[in-house]
Order: sequence, then C-alpha cells, then structure tokens
Amino acid sequence: MLINRKPKATGGSVTAGKRPAVALMLSELLLYLAGIFAMLGGVLLLERMVVGPHSTAGTGYARVDSAFDLDRLRRKLYSVRAPRLLWRRERSSLPLLRDLTPHYRELRDAGEQLIPVSSIVGSVDGASSLFDRSFRPVSERGRARLGSVLVAMRQGEPLPPIEVYGWRGEYYVLDGHHRVAAARATGSDFIDAHVIEVG
Repeated sequence: MLINRKPKATGGSVTAGKRPAVALMLSELLLYLAGIFAMLGGVLLLERMVVGPHSTAGTGYARVDSAFDLDRLRRKLYSVRAPRLLWRRERSSLPLLRDLTPHYRELRDAGEQLIPVSSIVGSVDGASSLFDRSFRPVSERGRARLGSVLVAMRQGEPLPPIEVYGWRGEYYVLDGHHRVAAARATGSDFIDAHVIEVG
C-alpha cells in the first residue's frame, strides 16, 4: 500500500518566498521615486535655461507675472526656512530703527529722491513681524497685499513714494513695506522715496 505524503510547508519557506516580493516592491518604489526626482530636476533645469536663475522678465500679463514673482519669493522663503527649522533658529525679522538708535530727536526732511533698494534694510515701526530680513512676506495676508502691489507695479500704475528714515547711509521704512518687497521681487534697483534724515 502506497501512501502519498506531501511535505509539510515550513515557516522558513513561506517567509523566504515573501522576502523577494517585498524586495521587488521596494526596488520598484525606489525606481519610481528616482524617476519623479529626475523629472522634477529636468523641469527646474529647463526653467533655469529658458527663464534664467533670477529672471524677472515678464510675459506681458501683469497678473501672471505677479503670480510668478510671488511664487519665486515663496520658493526663496522656503529655501531659507528649511535649514532654520532643522537647526531650530528663530526667524530673522527686519531690524527696527528704534532698537538701533532709541533716542533720535533731530529729524530733517530731505525731500523726495531715488534711493537704492539694496540700502533699505529695516523698518521704523512694528511691520518687521510681517517680513523677513529680505522683505519677503511671512504671512498669507502679507502675500495677498504684495500680490496686488505687484499687479499694480507690473501694469505701470503710478505708486506713491515710500516714506523712509535715513540713518548712517541706510534706510528704514516708515510707510511702503509692500512696495519695497515688490521692488525687490521685480529686480528694481531704485525706488522713489520721501526721505527723513535721522540725526
């Protein structure tokens, strides 16, 4: 009499069969992610080749150009924020004039003039909480207001001069923080300002 006996499946052979399947799934996932990163890198490279790394050239449509400007500012802000979050550093806000020279008494009206945007380094009042050190807005409310100023600037609408206090060759904004942010976003070298010299 013949008895057919099937060999018993051991736990080792079942897990051994699962291991190659899991390894295959992980390798496919890694290949998929590598493909996505390669595609994103290609798109970013193409953007730099076509538009340039710091281009503020417009399409001719003010709303589209201002959206591009805001997107560029947001990317710069995130690239600055990420390392700061990793190292748990505080956000660098705009310097306040009252912190640098708390007892300024002599103010002299220097009139309206063109000043370099790069020499505008801080704020007179508490608007420093709305912007980082490079005049990038840090809140949605600030970005929305900046968007409307960018559209107006791109459409060529006349904007009033900003008001600044001048101290030791640098300027601190009293009124016009969003206009300064828009001028930086569009790559303007100079901005019209009403200057008050601090003595």
